[in-house]
Amino acid sequence: MDREVSLCLLGFLLLCSFLPLVSSFEPLNAEVVALIAIKRELSDPHGVLNNWDEDSVDPCSWAMITCSSQNLVIGLGAPSQSLSGTLSSRITNLTNLQQVLLQNNNLTGELPPELGSLPRLQTLDLSSNHFSGPVPPSLGRLSSLRYMRLNNNSLSGPFPAPLSKLPHLSFLDLSFNNLSGPLPLFPASTFNIVGNPLICGNNSKKEQCSTIPTPITLPFLLDSSQKRMKTEKLAVALGTSLGSCSLLLFSLALFLWRRKKQRHQSILGITG
Repeated sequence: MDREVSLCLLGFLLLCSFLPLVSSFEPLNAEVVALIAIKRELSDPHGVLNNWDEDSVDPCSWAMITCSSQNLVIGLGAPSQSLSGTLSSRITNLTNLQQVLLQNNNLTGELPPELGSLPRLQTLDLSSNHFSGPVPPSLGRLSSLRYMRLNNNSLSGPFPAPLSKLPHLSFLDLSFNNLSGPLPLFPASTFNIVGNPLICGNNSKKEQCSTIPTPITLPFLLDSSQKRMKTEKLAVALGTSLGSCSLLLFSLALFLWRRKKQRHQSILGITG
């Protein structure tokens, strides 16, 4: 009996010793996990992300982060910080983001399609980086988007038509990329597409796209051919004229020679 009491008492004491550990345990914050994943794919020469601590449970005190009154991450802003690397697809886990400002850095790689999974995103500025590849069609799912700048990158390929259906988009800058093909009409009140020489279509203020190749006329080649034909004709005419003159002169010389010879023979006959 005493042994059972002792075991129960020992178990109770052990349980009590673990209670502080249990009470101090905090579940992982999904936003912290996502932000740390973003940080790991970036090179940060100025150390602006140094206080991003993976052991933290609250990212709202971190630099470059904006939070709502409910302590939810709604803004990621680190413009002109010489950041390089790629933009992690884990950004999709920041589901409350309203603003992403990463312009004027040295980010490379393709735009992650996961950007299209941010339903509350209103402002997206990734201008003046080195992003390449196509513009993800998934950006057409950003139903809250109002302002987007992707200018001054190396984006290529056709611009996805789903973007033309964004209901609240009022500013769109795609200038100075390598986009090509037809561009549909966009609802944006401010729209910039300059610096994309292969763009055509309704909203590009350029010629309409054509599926039939336009015949190429090369006037300088035609002129050269015509000149060559004229030169050949002139050469033939000149050759014919020279030949005729030569034949005439030869005939005249032969006639004079024969006449002179006959006269010489006549003189010899008389004197003989």
